[in-house]
Amino acid sequence: MLATRRHARTAAFLFAVSAPAPVFAYMAPDIGLGALGAALGVTASLLLVLISLAWYPLRRLNRRMRVRTIRPAASDAGTG
Repeated sequence: MLATRRHARTAAFLFAVSAPAPVFAYMAPDIGLGALGAALGVTASLLLVLISLAWYPLRRLNRRMRVRTIRPAASDAGTG
């Protein structure tokens, strides 16, 4: 019974501390647009990282495949 009350008090305290307090402040439109721009910039940079991680290995693989198809076989080099 005592442990249950202690857990209830601890839970109530943690809830009261973690609950956001209302803030009555004016946020200008330029601050909101700046935050939006920063969020979009971070998202775009992460997207570019993912694209580059896939693009360059595929490009290298494409070059290797092209070199294999263009280079003539050793048996065909002397004829012609």
